[in-house]
Amino acid sequence: MPISTIIRQQSIDFYLTFYREKGYIALQRFILPMRYNVAQLLKEPIGATRSYRLPDEKAAGSEFDADFISGAVQFLRTHQGVLARGAAEAQVTQTCGRCLREFTGLSRLLVEEEFFPQVDVNTGRRLALPADVDGTAIDANHILDLTEVLRQSLVAAQPMKPLCRPDCSGLCPECGADRNAESCPCGLAARDPRWDALTALLRESES
Repeated sequence: MPISTIIRQQSIDFYLTFYREKGYIALQRFILPMRYNVAQLLKEPIGATRSYRLPDEKAAGSEFDADFISGAVQFLRTHQGVLARGAAEAQVTQTCGRCLREFTGLSRLLVEEEFFPQVDVNTGRRLALPADVDGTAIDANHILDLTEVLRQSLVAAQPMKPLCRPDCSGLCPECGADRNAESCPCGLAARDPRWDALTALLRESES
């Protein structure tokens, strides 16, 4: 396993443990968009924080593909803006890459993104975004929107070929029967032996 994957997983575990101890974790409906007014936080000194549970309703027409989510986020005042850090577990409806059945999978998300104000909260003066760092803008009304950051985190957490279970038998290529639910009547007689090498390679790639 790559060291970057190990570090990321350790970070997710740390944040989830921290937020559970603080009492912020709870299974909730997911609402979108997720916007937070950080005007007061921007007026406070560097190091000031705010902690939030993820919202508890689901918005109609949401483009976010999570059914439920549990977790929390913390906003930290930095010298240039606000750093959002948090972790979540999301239940996601997916389609199995072998049998094509829908199933519910669990995705673990880690959020760490710095947001920068476009307007000075004290003077109203327009501010230029820092050119030397990556980050996301806080809008002119001092609203920090986590929607896109969490959406991208969820997309990145999804497997390329989701499986309902590791030993899913998939569909019969001849009759289309779900071999998890019934015995396939096609048998092996109709198989062209010239495909054996390719079949072996496909099995190796799926293991």
